[in-house]
Amino acid sequence: MILIVKLGALGDVLRTTSLLTPLRRKYKEPIYWLTSPEARPLLKGNPDIKGIFSHAQKISLRFDRVLSLEENKTAARCAQKVCCGQLTGVILKDGQLSYTPDSAPYYEMSLLNPNSARADELKAANKKTYAEIWLDLLGLPAPKNHEDIRPKLFLNAQDRVEAKNLLRQHLIQAGEAIGFNPGAGKRWPSKEIPIEKSRAILRALSRLKKPILLLGGKEEERRNKKIAKGFKNVFRPKSMPVRSFAGLIDLCSAIVTTDSLAFHIATALSKSAIVLIGPTSSAELDVYGHGEKLSSEKSCHCFYLKYCSQKNSCLNQISSLKIAQTVEQFITTHVTPAIRRPGSSVHKSLDSGLRRNDGHAPLEKFL
Repeated sequence: MILIVKLGALGDVLRTTSLLTPLRRKYKEPIYWLTSPEARPLLKGNPDIKGIFSHAQKISLRFDRVLSLEENKTAARCAQKVCCGQLTGVILKDGQLSYTPDSAPYYEMSLLNPNSARADELKAANKKTYAEIWLDLLGLPAPKNHEDIRPKLFLNAQDRVEAKNLLRQHLIQAGEAIGFNPGAGKRWPSKEIPIEKSRAILRALSRLKKPILLLGGKEEERRNKKIAKGFKNVFRPKSMPVRSFAGLIDLCSAIVTTDSLAFHIATALSKSAIVLIGPTSSAELDVYGHGEKLSSEKSCHCFYLKYCSQKNSCLNQISSLKIAQTVEQFITTHVTPAIRRPGSSVHKSLDSGLRRNDGHAPLEKFL
């Protein structure tokens, strides 16, 4: 039997589901998962998972193969205790967190590397996605297509009820709204988009004449209120359970987001995700054929820093115009290819509209 130990963050738990199909194909054994109570709903209903344990739960089973993927002493201790065969990943060594030699290609780029400068160098030089790194070091079969390694989230009709009610309240049809998630949670505030830049992106997206859902968690409600001020086509959903939040993302036409839970949910649901990349490894992120990664031309030197060390963050330098044009490409793909061609009349109209002053500060200020 196989055990995956991954407690959080929520987005990291979800992206780790990309390993389930390759693991099942190679080992043909039942897979169990040890996670946090908060992350458990993200794994609910996944047919590749035989059983889910909560972190505080005592585990009587023993496992031939354990993937210890949580940089946490209690989790590492549990992983070593229940393993009766091969363990890969985070371990306790002389009472301190360390990692097995076979997992070095990943953890040498992490905070577990005592040489933080070297960790940053390795992360910046890396060209593989998260899934590719783990497939290689675990010796798992190469995927046949994007679907083989795409994270999976299985929603049911009940998970979409709250989202449908919200859309109905604002007279928005399913698949009509654009989702915008400028926050990044408490752990990595350096990944969030500054308020004024978020407003510039909203102005650019507003030119697409679509309703916009400003997404975020409870801790981002006050911040999102400032971002949305004055926009008539922007709606701020209240904080909701994670599966209902996923249901809301599933009813959007496309998602513009930071490297956050919203991004991983979008990829797990095969939604068009335009991810805005700041102090994170662009190579590690994958849109699985459904979206695009956008970043500034400036290299980021803030890996693992809670707050950006630069006066003008790299997220602030991503063109709002480019973001809107990228969204337009994805939401019009199934309408008419002419809209997607640079130089087409509709494309020119959008381009000129985005560059006009609409009563706010000139958009060029934020491009």
